[in-house]
Amino acid sequence: MRLVSFDVWNTLLDINPMLDSMAMELGDLLGICPVDAIEGITLAREMIKGMRARGEGNPRRPLEESQELLAGLFGAGIEVVRRAAARAVLRVGSEIVIPGAGETLAELKGRGLIITATGNVMFWPGSYTRLLLERFGLMRYIDGTFFADEVRAFKPLPQIFMKPLKAFDVRSEEAIHVGDTLAEDFKGARRVGMWAVWINPEAGGVKRIDERGFEVPNIRAVLDVLDIAAGKPAQSFQ
Repeated sequence: MRLVSFDVWNTLLDINPMLDSMAMELGDLLGICPVDAIEGITLAREMIKGMRARGEGNPRRPLEESQELLAGLFGAGIEVVRRAAARAVLRVGSEIVIPGAGETLAELKGRGLIITATGNVMFWPGSYTRLLLERFGLMRYIDGTFFADEVRAFKPLPQIFMKPLKAFDVRSEEAIHVGDTLAEDFKGARRVGMWAVWINPEAGGVKRIDERGFEVPNIRAVLDVLDIAAGKPAQSFQ
């Protein structure tokens, strides 16, 4: 294995503190209760995810599409959504970092692996996510970032998974993608021939789903998967 690609939200960073912060800021800008703001954000997220799953989303406008949809739910202009996202980045604290994320990235970097972040975008640009990864010390381990609004493709489309492989001249069978969604991360990566790890907090341990696919309970278990892929034993393997 030469390259490990990570999803960002709910893999390296917890999206809930960011959404809570955005709801606070959106509520303040619109003069509404934060509870109403978070309900609108949740509905917009569900709508966008549904569109993308059905192949209806525009891969060339993933950010603008989501911002316009959210603004429309509140009868507001898109600039309000942009301001709320910017203010949320300034508000959110270190609780946003997934437990074990930094330690796992450090271990992988120590093994000499290429580490990338490959993420979809919704409501705020990939540059904001990159800023948060930098702010909380994770970017020091990451060699390249590939976000949907910059790549002009979103997961599970093949183009976004192939981008880091081409950038670092790595074959798909030499790379593994780690993420928290079965449809976007796991199936998208497997479709292009990569190894894949689905982080499912309800998993009892490391479980093989197919020849190059695994289910794990947390990010730390990615280290076990790499040992298994290299032919080494792992204590939590099922």
